[in-house]
Amino acid sequence: MLIQIMPWLVIIMFLAIFLAAALLEINFRKNIYSKMTGNGYFETIQDRGKYGEYLVYKELKAYERDGGKFLFNCYLPKDDGTTSEIDVMLIHSTGVFVVESKNYSGWIFGNEKSRMWTQTLPNGRGRATKERFYNPIMQNKTHIKWLKNKIGENIPVYSIIAFSDRCELKDVTVESKDVRVIKRQIIGGTVKYLGNQSLLALSKMDVERVYEMLYPYTQTTAFEKQQHIKNIQNTYIMSGKDIPETIKVIKVTEQILVKNENKIDSVEKKQDKKICPKCGAEVILRMAKKGEHAGEQFYGCSRFPQCRYHEYITPLPQTTLPS
Repeated sequence: MLIQIMPWLVIIMFLAIFLAAALLEINFRKNIYSKMTGNGYFETIQDRGKYGEYLVYKELKAYERDGGKFLFNCYLPKDDGTTSEIDVMLIHSTGVFVVESKNYSGWIFGNEKSRMWTQTLPNGRGRATKERFYNPIMQNKTHIKWLKNKIGENIPVYSIIAFSDRCELKDVTVESKDVRVIKRQIIGGTVKYLGNQSLLALSKMDVERVYEMLYPYTQTTAFEKQQHIKNIQNTYIMSGKDIPETIKVIKVTEQILVKNENKIDSVEKKQDKKICPKCGAEVILRMAKKGEHAGEQFYGCSRFPQCRYHEYITPLPQTTLPS
């Protein structure tokens, strides 16, 4: 009898697993993080970086009830034509909170003024592996510089470096009053504390205005994200410096983008227009008539000469990360 019903039990078990997974995905798709990034539940939990960003949002999502607005993976343009990516941004009546998510484990050592920090991971038998990574305070300082270039200097902006709850901040020194390096579990209280120090309150219209101004920079194509990745790689390669282990994670992301090349092409073809990263106007395909680029096609801002942003259509340089 048992032998006869075993196949049905297996089928029921797989159906139950499938339904449970489907419900997880459906419920996950309802939150702002998924709606804005397009990331699904299983895609998110399998990617350390994405999962860290989602957990930051999860800790802060209560601010939505208070009129707070979230932005994720905001690629802000820099003067040299490259971009600076902000992981998570909360725009609230008490200010703008720029969060650099570091979903790391192990022991963390670092000083605000040191260029490189250290992650120490146990390796068994009393041994440990040390990995160096770029100072996240300096990293977020760069993000905030280009953020203020867009929203102005009058709006209070706070820098938060949120490490995983799995890590230990063993020796981390911070001096700046508007910077916090914390474990993710206390980010809610940290935002509340920093916001209470603010002397300037933003109105609902101010919050909405900043949000609408920055939102276009989150709608980045897969090609533009790949270009951002290559720019980071090239910065280290051209300087002759060793690429930190955490930057090597980018290689995995790049491989995923290459595997999805056909998907990237289809996404770009579906776009109605290309947006200028400097002013937000439409970018038009043109052809250079003179100069060293004569005969080459390029994208130029439709607001020229008021905005002189342009991008020549040339292949990206091939770079290889050291193993």
